[in-house]
Amino acid sequence: MKKQLYSLALMAAMGTMSASAFEFGNYSEGYSTADYREALNMGLKFFGGQRCGDTHNWMLMGNREVTKKYCHTKDGQGSVNGGGNGNYDLTGGWHDCGDHIKVGTTMGYAAVSLLVAYDLWPEAFQDNYDDSYGSPNGIRDVLDEVKVATDYFMKCFLDNGAFVYYVGFEGDHNVWVTSSKQSTLKVENGGDPRPVWTATDKGGPQAANYASALALMSMKYPDANYRQRCKEYALKAYEFAKKNKSQHASIPMFYSNPNQEWTDELALAAIMMYNMTGEEQYKSEAISFLSGKWESNSPLAWDTMTDFAYYYIAKADPSANNGQGGTFASFLEKNVFGLHLSNAKRDSNGFPYYTNNWGTNKLACGGAVAAALWVKLVEDGDITTSQNVNEAKNFNARVVDYVLGKNEFNHTFLHGFKGDMHFRIHHRNAMGRNDNPPTNTKNTCDYMFASGGLIGGPSSTGVFANVIEGGASYTETEGGCDYNAPFVAAIARLVAEKDPVDNTGVAESRAMTERSFSVYPTRFDDYVVIDMIERAYDKEAVAELVTLDGRVVRRMDISGQISSVVETSGLTSGLYFLRIVSEGTTLTYKLIKE
Repeated sequence: MKKQLYSLALMAAMGTMSASAFEFGNYSEGYSTADYREALNMGLKFFGGQRCGDTHNWMLMGNREVTKKYCHTKDGQGSVNGGGNGNYDLTGGWHDCGDHIKVGTTMGYAAVSLLVAYDLWPEAFQDNYDDSYGSPNGIRDVLDEVKVATDYFMKCFLDNGAFVYYVGFEGDHNVWVTSSKQSTLKVENGGDPRPVWTATDKGGPQAANYASALALMSMKYPDANYRQRCKEYALKAYEFAKKNKSQHASIPMFYSNPNQEWTDELALAAIMMYNMTGEEQYKSEAISFLSGKWESNSPLAWDTMTDFAYYYIAKADPSANNGQGGTFASFLEKNVFGLHLSNAKRDSNGFPYYTNNWGTNKLACGGAVAAALWVKLVEDGDITTSQNVNEAKNFNARVVDYVLGKNEFNHTFLHGFKGDMHFRIHHRNAMGRNDNPPTNTKNTCDYMFASGGLIGGPSSTGVFANVIEGGASYTETEGGCDYNAPFVAAIARLVAEKDPVDNTGVAESRAMTERSFSVYPTRFDDYVVIDMIERAYDKEAVAELVTLDGRVVRRMDISGQISSVVETSGLTSGLYFLRIVSEGTTLTYKLIKE
């Protein structure tokens, strides 16, 4: 399951445009404002299901099979670099994918992506809950979610000068159980205390991403004391990154960067230091790191941060030139039109396939984010252009629509969106089982949670295996923090435009609508799950399961609950109605007991 670098060729080398090119100029968005809002909230909430440690992971909290609602609380006490045990607190952070390792490479990219989205389109993000999924707390949910990562980032810079870039090892993948259950297993199967990997002479690019995320939190988080801590650690992380800038810390068996590229991560971190401190030296360093080269011929991803760097350098100085080939703003424009749009036009669905097929949806979302960044520069008046801005905006929307279900399969790749879980996601906590099921069971099991995870995507037009194990399983059904982050960033531009949140950061109270809840599975056996998708109100709510002749056979108070499980074992087969009642409003869902 090694996750290789995306080494992509410019689309110009792929031949001329076909006569049946997808037309972006007049593309019409495929979903309602309420749908885009629901999708953003689900995609963001997914990060709560990635939480490690005792951090209120909602997939553990709501799982009836889990007794201990936490996992891996001894991270930092296991072996260090294959030697003796450490005495560190390295709990928290996000799991990498559907497994439970913690990888600095993907976690840093994901945190930066979410915070860039909030920096550019804050109006897209609501305050529906606090850090433990209780009542709104005056802090937008995106910051509650990212704080889990930045809390962990600060722990990763040890007093001895070492940087923690990885927790766990390949044994994590030996079993299929929840993260809570895995914590109780032997170390070789991912149990506590897990091994830790540190370095004093490598890991600069990973540390640079931590620096960028911490700098953004130092400018965006509402608490002054936390902002100050983030600033201190951002500077510390940046200095470590500069010292070890050309040395990636390779992750055993999983992530590696054989080309040792580093200039994009360091340039982004440097311009973030400039934005945080106002000190000109950092802007000069950012420009110098990218001097004399056009680096990006890839979509934004865990190994390619260049478009973020181009955007922020151009924002600070639209005329900034790399000394060879043009301004950084022009390079971003070249990526958008020469790579992403050109690529997408070649596909009959307007979907940009790149030369690496591992996670085509996340790569497409990375391209869509680049388009949104460029549109932002144009709309803010930072740059002028002769290019078609509508094409870039519509490309951004088309990728989002494709992911949500306007595709050749007529199913969503956002797991559980509008109740659709037809496409499977390779994710242990989402499946919620602790019995290490065999391959066939994984490939046929109903999911307990509508996870909101972005599913990897098709390997080519019309080709998607939709299995957890076997075939192209990992490349097509994997999901993780570095998948959802570019999706959230890509959809944020649309939601900010269509459903902006007021400047207080607290969403106004809203009436309950059919978009407020997700009820599943529609054909049930032993349980029915009720997920609250939009908590922009704080009112009492009751769920009732009713027979065809009107008898109430199950009743549950779901007030303030992000996820509720209605036990249905023992009920006879047939048609039922699930009613949710709140302040005189009733929602009704038709369900079938098998």
